[in-house]
Amino acid sequence: MKKSFIFSALVIGAASILPFYLGNFNLRNATDILIFAILASSWNIIGGYTGYASFGNIVFFGLGAYTTAILMSNFGFGFFPALLLGGLLGAAYGFVVGLPILRLKGHYFAIATLGLAEATKALVQNLGITEGNSGLYLPIPDLSVDASYRFFFYVSLGVLVVLLLVTWSMLKSKLGYGLIAIREDEDAANSIGINTTLFKSIAFSLSGFFSGIAGAIYAYQQGFIKPEPVFTVASTVKMIVMAVFGGIGSLWGPTLGAVFIQLIDNFLSDHFLVIHTIFFGAIVILVILFAPRGIYDIFGGRKKLGLAYFLDNIRKNRV
Repeated sequence: MKKSFIFSALVIGAASILPFYLGNFNLRNATDILIFAILASSWNIIGGYTGYASFGNIVFFGLGAYTTAILMSNFGFGFFPALLLGGLLGAAYGFVVGLPILRLKGHYFAIATLGLAEATKALVQNLGITEGNSGLYLPIPDLSVDASYRFFFYVSLGVLVVLLLVTWSMLKSKLGYGLIAIREDEDAANSIGINTTLFKSIAFSLSGFFSGIAGAIYAYQQGFIKPEPVFTVASTVKMIVMAVFGGIGSLWGPTLGAVFIQLIDNFLSDHFLVIHTIFFGAIVILVILFAPRGIYDIFGGRKKLGLAYFLDNIRKNRV
């Protein structure tokens, strides 16, 4: 436990000094990684610890983005109050819609969350206050260019640290034990007195809160939003891939996945512009086949890394 705290402190400390060594272009890429790390870690609460594969988490991201844009543009709110309210709306929406749809299981739940995302997107496109497909402009930060890049980086890093602390605390609580029990055997969890619907709804709400905050950061950073970028299901797929790539059901796995996926994607895009998606897909498939518990298991797992590790995974997954 002590070693993990020291490791975490070193990683966060190293990340906090990056703005002093990176140019603005690379700092923007680092901020994007942090935002995706927030999204992947948020999804991990419902998908990794609870075992419910949601394809609708992008709805919370979009709600957070639009809440922030509307409050700042139309009502003169500051960024941080708007960010908090964007997260709270995501949490409330997750809890309310979670009560009915979390009674579904497996592919029925996945399809329901996908429908939820598309329905919410259609609603936003047809509301007057959101300006439909015309989009919304946000106020420009009253900062210099360099300070603006650093501001968004540190806000994203701070939110990710809070999310990891909340997740760690949750895992040590009755809620965390209940969610893991639901993931392992929901019927058994229900039989011992766990209110599975309530626990799942709370997990969905927590996931929605931090996804909404990520949307708020994204909206203010972009300065302009439309329904398509912030409600696209492809972003949900990407956060799921990051969580699986890094190691679902682990604290640091989704963050590692976000870092590796974004770095690999950027490298391949720069060097293999036409066929980079083929190489990218091949790398993801190979990692999932040979290390299905994610790269966190390779670097932080208890088993020794070697040929036997990969052969064991091949046998278990019948590659």
